[in-house]
Amino acid sequence: MSDQVYAITDIEGYVSQMRQVAAENISENSDQDNLDDYISIGQMIGLVKSNCLGYDDENRPLLNEKQNEIIFAETTTIIHNVGLAKLAAKDIVECAWDDELNEMVFWHKEIPKNDKSKRKRKRKNS
Repeated sequence: MSDQVYAITDIEGYVSQMRQVAAENISENSDQDNLDDYISIGQMIGLVKSNCLGYDDENRPLLNEKQNEIIFAETTTIIHNVGLAKLAAKDIVECAWDDELNEMVFWHKEIPKNDKSKRKRKRKNS
């Protein structure tokens, strides 16, 4: 891993690209989602500011490869977790707090085979 330090000269461009790549890392259909519904540009800028090494003379955030990877991992985790919460809100998955793990856990909702109210998949209009 390189110790090279980089100044982010276009923070909005950097975070927009980082957010898009993180979403694509999770789902090949990410282009169909409004990423602001998962993590906003402002939240992304906050991630950069909280993970940067400092600032240069022009107050631009400084990052190395390790910090870049941390920001990417945190972004991916946030997008993934919001996606799971959206599925739980739509009653597609179930969730509960696990005290032992100290985190929220999710699982696929089981529908009894004799349940006539099974959700039907919506077809996209072409």
